Amino acid sequence: MRRRHFVQTLGVSALVGSAGCTGQSDDTTPVFDVSSPAFDSGDELPARFTCDGDGVSPPFVIESVPEPTAALAVTAEYDGGVFSQPVFWTLWNVPPETERIPAGLPREPTLDTLGGARQGKQAASEPGYEPPCPPAGQPYEHRFQVFALGEELSLEGGSEQEPATEAIANALLASTRITVNYTHPAATDS
Repeated sequence: MRRRHFVQTLGVSALVGSAGCTGQSDDTTPVFDVSSPAFDSGDELPARFTCDGDGVSPPFVIESVPEPTAALAVTAEYDGGVFSQPVFWTLWNVPPETERIPAGLPREPTLDTLGGARQGKQAASEPGYEPPCPPAGQPYEHRFQVFALGEELSLEGGSEQEPATEAIANALLASTRITVNYTHPAATDS
């Protein structure tokens, strides 16, 4: 199991790191872009989106979705080292015309308010955004990655993170990432 998780993490990271990164073929081709009104890449993740705050999912603004995108997906993970890349959120089948993913999505397998998008879950947890709660006292890098998918995924909402990230990687057309840091305070270690 640990080896499979390592291979999957390594495979998804390598795939995402090399394939799907959009570039410009000429000066008129817009680049797939995602931002968040709550933070910029390189910032500290606001506590509101962690176990030290409200634990709600962050908002995203999506621009220049490449053709022929059939759906969008989001994953969130923190860097726990070479052998540990805990995924704490998967969201898929977001309609490609979506320009904004709001903060505070409900913890439900299917989101009717987001065009029927689906969310994954960690084992023994509810579907949806699981606020990150890394070990206390040291900074951890958190990656929010948005994917343009070539097809909608047939995976049911409420599926565990591993098959969801695998399905997302298999349907990948393009991706973009926002990386932030977060240090869980030692005084509030849960």
